[in-house]
Amino acid sequence: MNVGHAQKKAAEQGVSDRARLIALCAGCLGLFINFFVCGVYVMSGAANALVFGEVAIYAVILATITVCAFRRYRIKQSFTIGLLGLFLVFWVGTFLEAATGQTAPFDFPLVLFIPLFLVIILQHQALFATAPVQAVCVYYYTCEFAILDIGPDWLPADQNAYALMMAAFSGFSFCALGIVAFARERADQKMVELIAEKDTLASTDGLTGLLNRRAFMDELQRLWGEQKTVRIAFVDLDHFKPLNDQYGHSVGDQILKKVANRISSVSYVAAAARLGGDEFAVVLKDDIASETVDGVLSRLHQTIVSDIRWDSGLITIGASIGYAEGETMGQSLSGLLRSADTAMRRAKGSRSDWARFNPRIDNEALATSTLEVELKSAIKNGQIKAAIQPIADAKTRKVVAHELLTRWTDSGFERDPSPKDFIPIAEKMGLLNEILWVTLDEALAHLDLREQKLAINVSPAQLLASDFLETLLSVLARHDVSPRAITIEITEEVAFRNVERNVAILEEARRLGMSIALDDFGTGYSSLSMLDTLPLDKLKIDQSFVRKSDQSAQSKSILLAAIRLAKQLGLESCVEGIETQKFAARVAVLGADHIQGYWLGRPQLVKDAQREFQIAS
Repeated sequence: MNVGHAQKKAAEQGVSDRARLIALCAGCLGLFINFFVCGVYVMSGAANALVFGEVAIYAVILATITVCAFRRYRIKQSFTIGLLGLFLVFWVGTFLEAATGQTAPFDFPLVLFIPLFLVIILQHQALFATAPVQAVCVYYYTCEFAILDIGPDWLPADQNAYALMMAAFSGFSFCALGIVAFARERADQKMVELIAEKDTLASTDGLTGLLNRRAFMDELQRLWGEQKTVRIAFVDLDHFKPLNDQYGHSVGDQILKKVANRISSVSYVAAAARLGGDEFAVVLKDDIASETVDGVLSRLHQTIVSDIRWDSGLITIGASIGYAEGETMGQSLSGLLRSADTAMRRAKGSRSDWARFNPRIDNEALATSTLEVELKSAIKNGQIKAAIQPIADAKTRKVVAHELLTRWTDSGFERDPSPKDFIPIAEKMGLLNEILWVTLDEALAHLDLREQKLAINVSPAQLLASDFLETLLSVLARHDVSPRAITIEITEEVAFRNVERNVAILEEARRLGMSIALDDFGTGYSSLSMLDTLPLDKLKIDQSFVRKSDQSAQSKSILLAAIRLAKQLGLESCVEGIETQKFAARVAVLGADHIQGYWLGRPQLVKDAQREFQIAS
């Protein structure tokens, strides 16, 4: 697709719209003036057949200009011909009036200026062409008719000199207007070119000249509304970064240009774009038969990966292509894009040249890809909600705290994604803190934490954010909640990455009044050694200990040992996974401080928690 040509056409359309508006206004105003002058002639008694004839011809010409401008029919031609027609009719009428003795002294200024007003907005070619006509007409009119009123006693030489001077003045005025019109037209053309250049730069990739991502999406949207089937392919160059490192970025840029030219040269490519880095996208022509698509993809791949001859020898490149096609009536464009991307990733993973999207193979990967795409929108659109689960005193069963959890609601999927589905994706995308601030803000707006605490789960990556504590404190301050009401729950992974930095942040949080709890204690490899490293106030004993305590005396002893270890270290203990009253009673006897589990209450959305969780006794 020629982007520059399309943008230039759009800019030219803007200039054409301006010309249409000028023609429309000139036609309407001319009609008004024409009938007004006619009325003046009638009221003054000076109207005659010649006047009515001129008025009628003027009206026809002006009406034609107006109608053509209104209906967008040959605006430029009708306007130019119409104005030249008015110019001609004016002079014919003027000479006829003069020949019949109907001249007046004030007619002479009119023949100098009225033609000027009639042609003032013509193009420069028409103005330069009418300049000699105007000069001749003025000269002849001055010599034959006007001079009798101006200087009847002048000598013939004086009369001729005066007529030549008036003719030169009038002709020069037309030429001056022609110069102005020429400058205006050049400015319009320059503006068209600048607009086209600006839009081209905004819609093309600066390195390769292909469409950029935004322009490619605009083109897809257009095709989606026009075609029955849209066929796209995503292209990703293999091992381009090592190649870039080996030969340098200058060579890498030249390779990308070469690949772009190769993609554009394939006959079945309707549009091509560089999406960024070494990723390209292609729209295939819609007249390709389904049975020939494989051949087109093979040809596209072979064209791209042909060795590139360079000063230092041949450079070998590889590419993975993912293909998908969609029926525009039954699918979504975003779904088609994700399908092509998923197929491309499968081709790259299996080291295949190209791969078609296969729902049976790719649906699981597509689901993950879809979640990645939709998660950011879900956070922005308020679909990520705060949920809470109660934590109670093991002996009194009174709720003393809640754990803040996250739920994705109104997702639009067949079922709303569970935290197990989207939390790992959020961590990979660096969105955990964003989710935390959204859910914490909602929870603090609903909960009364004057006598209870709220536990929040924090990963090592979240702690490493430079503004983690600062943002946390600002959220608490916004809801007038003390830091003492917050417990930060961490896992032993905190001690495996940037341990010194993490420990420093946790110690600062404790200094501010927050509590630190080690979650899932007993499930890792180094939990015991971490107790001496991390600044802790509480151990949350994993639910697996509770479930196994019913199976053997040894497992029950391990649960007891974990609770006693917390006491000996001066830490609170909370046993997770309490699902029956029997388990609740058992851990209370063993000395646990707090309990948490479905028996106390399942997680529920904060906005639905209109009353405290009811705890069985």
